[in-house]
Amino acid sequence: MKYRILGRTGLKVSELGFGGHEYRRWLNTQHFPGEWNRQEFLKTQPQRNKLIETAIDAGINYFDTTLVEEAKSLGSALNALGRRKDVYMSAMIVFLFRRMKSNPKTTWRDIVAEGVEERLRLLRTDHIDVFNIHMPEVDYSRDKLEVTLEVLSEMKRQGKVGWIGASSHELGFLAELIRKYDCFDSVMVQYNYHLQGARDTVFPLTKALEVGVVVMKPFSWPYYGIPFMRFGPAEGEGGQYTPAQISLRWILSSPEVATVVPSMNAPAELEENLHAITKEGRVDERVLDLYLKAARGDEAKEKLTSMLKDPAIDVSNYAKRALAELDQGSLTYR
Repeated sequence: MKYRILGRTGLKVSELGFGGHEYRRWLNTQHFPGEWNRQEFLKTQPQRNKLIETAIDAGINYFDTTLVEEAKSLGSALNALGRRKDVYMSAMIVFLFRRMKSNPKTTWRDIVAEGVEERLRLLRTDHIDVFNIHMPEVDYSRDKLEVTLEVLSEMKRQGKVGWIGASSHELGFLAELIRKYDCFDSVMVQYNYHLQGARDTVFPLTKALEVGVVVMKPFSWPYYGIPFMRFGPAEGEGGQYTPAQISLRWILSSPEVATVVPSMNAPAELEENLHAITKEGRVDERVLDLYLKAARGDEAKEKLTSMLKDPAIDVSNYAKRALAELDQGSLTYR
């Protein structure tokens, strides 16, 4: 494993991290729509324990969690394995500002503090290394940001939070927050071969202010929620690296990036991603260009149409959205 420093945090993090979100696929095919099955969750936990143990043994030390079951699963695994000291973990409160907006201002501090305490309980830990403000662009106000930062700073002094970060889909908005307030020690952003905007919008600021960069969604392009590999195999691909490995290496070719956190649900996925780090050789980004062209070409509609019958309901929903975008002549990420 290779390691990089996560900005001003000083944390020495593995280039390959371990992402969340996909845990729902262990539980049912609903993913974001629908509830997760708690009995199935408990039954499949030993498999996740083994996957997390293998990842740690391979040198992965940065684990990102967003949803409740992701935090619960990681906490259960680290507790069972006795490996908490071997990793850094990040957590967040989903749509925090939206939750604050629907409640009186007098309760905002409690909402933030209780949200952090809940994640501490789920993760079975006394501290969270990086606590991210989830999508601050949603229902943003300066008052909400100030209250949130005050509470997180207090919990940082108490030793319950190590560093304060943000996870955002809106690079321009995030850049303005960084520029105006310099309030984040690290940020988690979308950055991949299709979405290269972070290089010009965010990276100059993070470099100047020593803000760490974590990259999410390395495979979900050009359509949100659909791995780009679904549009292959692309003509002309082959060689030492798989398309997924090329994508990871392309992202890590930017020195501003400290770690990238793909979701992994099977030993084969973990092994493939690890080889992107450990193999040495030339990366041909033309393969990624072939996939991007395939996803925008005439055959893309056929593949997207076939995904409408995918048993994973979220994939079928994303495919329906992508087809609508193509029909409208637009290509957006959300």
